[in-house]
Amino acid sequence: MRAVLLAAGRGRRLGRDVPKCLLEVGGKTLLRRHLEALRGFDVTVVVGYRKEMVLEHLPRGVEVRVNSDYAKGSLLSLACGLSDEEGVIMDADVVYDPELLRRLARAKDPVAFLLDPRSRFTGEEMMLGVRGRRVLEVGRGLTGDFDLVGETVGFTKVSCIPELRHVIAQVADPGTEYEEALNRLVKRVPAGFVLVDRPWMEIDFPEDLARAVEMYR
Repeated sequence: MRAVLLAAGRGRRLGRDVPKCLLEVGGKTLLRRHLEALRGFDVTVVVGYRKEMVLEHLPRGVEVRVNSDYAKGSLLSLACGLSDEEGVIMDADVVYDPELLRRLARAKDPVAFLLDPRSRFTGEEMMLGVRGRRVLEVGRGLTGDFDLVGETVGFTKVSCIPELRHVIAQVADPGTEYEEALNRLVKRVPAGFVLVDRPWMEIDFPEDLARAVEMYR
């Protein structure tokens, strides 16, 4: 199975001049934590901001794709990183229990998300709207008649790659977030989810990084 790690971003809101994937938590970079969790996967890493720094940390055997337009948005990174293999699309700015990734890899749906039902929307979180056992909407500030609304961890298993390519091409603004393509995808193919019951954290702000460091202390 292929893992596509989206690691092109800068992380301006963190006030750091390094790629987000090179932030250290518990004595390891986020990139190293991902690579350890992804043993047994074929790995593609999409780089952009200060790509030379990231390349220094990548072992042999990891495929590298370069998104030179990384500042325009993550949709371009997703399009850059896709191959024809089914696999897991992963944000690089997340710390997590690797068991969550293993559970997601076993999901049978054409599209499957890691969904944390404990999260609440405060303005930043990317949420999933569920009815029955199907994810019907992906976005921020969801409204609608859902049985469950929870946060996506930022990892999505996709086996219907042609459909994903199709919806990426439909997005008029290439500078948008890649979740817009996923939102279109779940309206075309059945999308399931795996509930999250273990620690994880997306790192966007300095306070997130501080909490992640404390989590691994």
